[in-house]
Amino acid sequence: QTTAELAPEPEEGEVGIGSSVRVRMNGAERTIVIVGGDEAEPGEDRLAFSAPLARALMGAAVGETVAFAGKADAIEIVEIA
Repeated sequence: QTTAELAPEPEEGEVGIGSSVRVRMNGAERTIVIVGGDEAEPGEDRLAFSAPLARALMGAAVGETVAFAGKADAIEIVEIA
């Protein structure tokens, strides 16, 4: 039997599943959408919530810097939609 659990809604102003997140990495901005595993298209910046980059962003808020790939301030959260 297959079971599924609904993901909790992200807190307002925090990155969660379904969020579109504009980030600044290495001086460049990009927009990432965090989706379920079956919706992921990494080449189109649609990342599964289980991907390392998506996991690093979960729970972050605008203006925060997030550790990734061994760098404490690797990613800055610019906007969450």
